[in-house]
Amino acid sequence: MRYIADSMKSLLLLLFVPSFLSAAELKTTNNGVEIAAGSLGSFLLMYPEFEPAHKIIEVKASGTQASVKYEGGPQCDVSLAKDEVGVSFRGVSADVKSWKMTTLIDIGFAKGGSWQIADKNGVFPAEKASPPHIASLNGTTFLVKNAQGQSLSFLTPDYAFQQLTDNREWNWAVYHWQFIVPWMADRAATKIKVTSDLASVTKLIDPFGQSLKDAFPNKLKSLEELKADVEADKAYYAGIETPKLDRIGGLPGSGEALGLKKTGFFHVEQKSGKSWLVDPDGNAFFHLGVCGFAPNDDYTYVKGREGIYEWLPKLDSEYASAFREGNSDHFSFYIANTIKKFGTAYDFEAHAARMIERVKKWGFNSIGAFSPVPEKAAFPYVAHLPTNEWEGVPRIPGAHEVWDPFDAATTAKIAEDIAREVPARANDPLLIGWFIVNEPRFDELPRVIPSLDGKHACKRKLVAALKAKYSTVEAFNTAWQAKAASFDELIGSGLAVTTDTAKADVKAFVGVFLETYFTQIEKVFRQHDANHLLIGSRLQPITIEDEQLCRIMGQHLDVVSYNYYTFGVDTAALKRYHEWTGGKPMMLSEFFWASPKDSGLIGGREVSSQQERGLAYRNYVEQSASLGFVIGIEWFTLVDQATTGRWFSQYNGESYNTGLLSVADRLWKDMLAEMMKTNHGIYDLLLGKRPPFAWDDARFSGK
Repeated sequence: MRYIADSMKSLLLLLFVPSFLSAAELKTTNNGVEIAAGSLGSFLLMYPEFEPAHKIIEVKASGTQASVKYEGGPQCDVSLAKDEVGVSFRGVSADVKSWKMTTLIDIGFAKGGSWQIADKNGVFPAEKASPPHIASLNGTTFLVKNAQGQSLSFLTPDYAFQQLTDNREWNWAVYHWQFIVPWMADRAATKIKVTSDLASVTKLIDPFGQSLKDAFPNKLKSLEELKADVEADKAYYAGIETPKLDRIGGLPGSGEALGLKKTGFFHVEQKSGKSWLVDPDGNAFFHLGVCGFAPNDDYTYVKGREGIYEWLPKLDSEYASAFREGNSDHFSFYIANTIKKFGTAYDFEAHAARMIERVKKWGFNSIGAFSPVPEKAAFPYVAHLPTNEWEGVPRIPGAHEVWDPFDAATTAKIAEDIAREVPARANDPLLIGWFIVNEPRFDELPRVIPSLDGKHACKRKLVAALKAKYSTVEAFNTAWQAKAASFDELIGSGLAVTTDTAKADVKAFVGVFLETYFTQIEKVFRQHDANHLLIGSRLQPITIEDEQLCRIMGQHLDVVSYNYYTFGVDTAALKRYHEWTGGKPMMLSEFFWASPKDSGLIGGREVSSQQERGLAYRNYVEQSASLGFVIGIEWFTLVDQATTGRWFSQYNGESYNTGLLSVADRLWKDMLAEMMKTNHGIYDLLLGKRPPFAWDDARFSGK
């Protein structure tokens, strides 16, 4: 009776839906149904999952249609209409008890957003919910609303059970919604209705790009305060004493003391069982870098939501340089504030010179990832090989940031781009090394490659490898428990990898894939730059936890780079990766902590104050540096992300307290005070003159 009552309630809600509700734009993709709800943001409704689980082995998506095949034979056909997602199941086995669909909701909804499931409603919690399950109940209606008053609503199939969860419990700054429906063979076809209301407009952002509703100690209140900061900043920097370093930022005299070589370029040496990054003058240099040296994450996407800002200038105004590359859709309140503060238009060289002067005071000695290189400033930096998707290097669908090394056109494009761009920096003594790409998901390859069709060279290579191993399709069918009529049939269809033998075959092929990939990139790189370090691909934790990958990488890289986000440092894991790579030095190339409570921002790995951000930094850097093989770190980022999210994600952009500086060009001084204790004393730590700092906090100490 409860299910029937809830269904009647859902019907009544639809009968009285306001006329201004509109249909969100729907599109099928390889990962699910993309829901574009204007300035409310984009959502991805994942394709159905079964309980017990049947892995997806193939997705064919095109516009309004998608076909999803699962291990064991089930299939789901998805069709989209104006405001509906139709799902139709075939071949579902008797063991299936239920099916579900899920979507992720941006953590930005914590800034005044609300939800409703059936007749229960609430707000998205600004701080991590405890327990993490915000709501769990039967119901067929779900509505999510942002602080602006815009909403997206779903009408699920009958008998649905819904759950809304705060995934910060598992260190993932996102909310998770799912509905679960009992499997009933007589209801193999059903629909999910999706509507949106984008009419409401509420002011959310003040003239300086700060949240109107949030109050915090560092918040800028007036233009007069902003201009007064100029003299206050001068006094602050004048009061900072820095240690004496060589002209590049290394430790003077350490080269002679440690027996290091002077080569004119950054390089790595092993001395007494420790890895040392050595600067061009032959001195020890611990890379203390800052990502995002040029404005980037502080740009936000303003098109379609202009009404939420109390102030937004025109493109043809004195604030023209605050728009990204002359695009009126992308605006930086940070740059606008510096224009107001210093009275001059934005210029990258002037910006870089100002920032280099600042970060050197704080003890940082180099420019990290995602930054152009200032031509006039003599400051060490890292670079990225020209292997980006936006530069024309295609990716394998479903494997984030991974290209196909068996595709001749792709490898030719990479070789062409490297030959064009790398030689210009091959003799620059200030260049530390080259990253290959950012956060490639090699761990997705065992799932993705078997699911591809014959358009992809790696899939054809996999089938060729299987044919070479098994010779006959009958032998393959026995090993994989398959029913293929020929090897040619395998090329165009998804393969179910269920047996131990099948998993071993795929793992072996992924090993061949990775060996080919790294051999190619190392060879073409060395053809054009014999002087600099190849410093890896800034891997995520889920990716680096793979012995096969690490052993292959270690044969081709000079340094392994790892985007290690954590609270307490898992030194045992770092040592394991180091051993797997054959003892290659490591760079911890991206991390940060955020304090939403006193920044007006939300999300990220959260701590309670700016000082705690600094204490977390000290614990992380010193515990890692003391291991003897970590040769540098990169803090993400120089400036906080925009309050309304970074530009390239449009309405779903991260808006985290990542910076050393706020959007108002104000310093997070309590954090920096702690950071300087580590940065200014890093060489005493490396030389064993003092123990590493350890923060006696349960989150960071492992207690």
